[in-house]
Amino acid sequence: MKTLILALLIIHVSAGFTALIVGLIPMFAQKGGRLHNRAGLVYVYCMITVAVTALLLCGLQPFKMLRLFLTGIAIFSFYLCMTGWRATKQKKSGPARVDKWLTYGTLVVSVAMAVFGTYLLTGGLSVFAFLFVVFGFLTFRNAWHDHKSFGTKPEKMRWFYHHIARMGGSYIATFTAFLVNNVYRMLPDNAPGWMGAISWVAPALIGGVLIGRTITHYKGKFGAKPTTITVPVAA
Repeated sequence: MKTLILALLIIHVSAGFTALIVGLIPMFAQKGGRLHNRAGLVYVYCMITVAVTALLLCGLQPFKMLRLFLTGIAIFSFYLCMTGWRATKQKKSGPARVDKWLTYGTLVVSVAMAVFGTYLLTGGLSVFAFLFVVFGFLTFRNAWHDHKSFGTKPEKMRWFYHHIARMGGSYIATFTAFLVNNVYRMLPDNAPGWMGAISWVAPALIGGVLIGRTITHYKGKFGAKPTTITVPVAA
């Protein structure tokens, strides 16, 4: 069992680190170009690996609140990544059955996260109780947004804006998980609590602003009218 867990951990860390590096390439490469597409596909495969290994590690190892929460973050990031990638496949045909099942499954997970966080709140306010409720809500918000879009006629270039918002949100969530896992090891023992808390908030705030500005830029470029786009983890 220890050998299996070690192997899963190595794969998980390797895939996550690769995603962090490779995920930067599509942001700066020519949109729709070969480098953009190939690097993006590698990122998607890495995120699938991260999510699967996170679930296995959570189930095979002793229960820890941080481990359970980071597994939830891995699922959240996986959903954003998959819907962002699938958006490029929906230019003409719209969502397929796999997209709907992915959304419905994520809705169930998001409700479970929020309910668990609410249960923790009954024992008193804590960081993890707050985080489970907040990220459960954010996961639900994105999945519910997708659910409501099923069967409706999408606006022109919606898939493009959706792709940017979701892939960007996925990278933010992945970077947040990496930061949270390592920031406390880098901070001195007597560091104030707010310094560690910044690692939970800063990526979402900064990344959310950058995603919003990028979408606004392309809407101006394409001459699109202002519309509502869900920017993940920026709310």
